[in-house]
Amino acid sequence: MSAHHLTFFFDLNRAHATAIRRFDSALGSVHGIGLNDLHLLQVLDQAPGRRLRRTDLAQQLGLTASGVTWMLRPLTKRRLITSQASEDDGRVTFAVLTEPGRQLVADAVPTARRIAAELLDPQVSKDELTRAAAVIARLAQG
Repeated sequence: MSAHHLTFFFDLNRAHATAIRRFDSALGSVHGIGLNDLHLLQVLDQAPGRRLRRTDLAQQLGLTASGVTWMLRPLTKRRLITSQASEDDGRVTFAVLTEPGRQLVADAVPTARRIAAELLDPQVSKDELTRAAAVIARLAQG
C-alpha cells in the first residue's frame, strides 16, 4: 500500500469520527439515538415485513452478529425493536421493528438529512459526492 492509500484511510477515519460525533449529538439531543442506531432502524424499516434475521441485519450493516446483538439491546429495552422466533426454524430469530420504532425513523430521518446536508453541501459538489460514494461503496463490499 502506498503512502497516499494509507493517508486516504486515515482521512476517512477522521472524517467518519467527526461526522459520527455531529450526527450523534444532534440525533441524540432530539431523538435519543445515534447515527448507528438510526441506520439499523432504517434497514429494518425497509426490510420485508420490517424484520430481518440478525445475521442478515449484520451483513447489511457491515457488522458481526455479536455487534448487532449488542446494538439491539438498548433499542429492545426502549421497545423500538422486538425479537420474533422463526415459524420455520426454532434456531432463527428475527429483529422486528415496532410501531414506535417506525415512528422514530420517520421523525429522525429528516433531522439526519439536515445534518448530512449541512456537512456536505457547502463543501462538496454533487459530482464529487457521487464519485466519493462510488469509492466508499466499493470499500463496503469488502
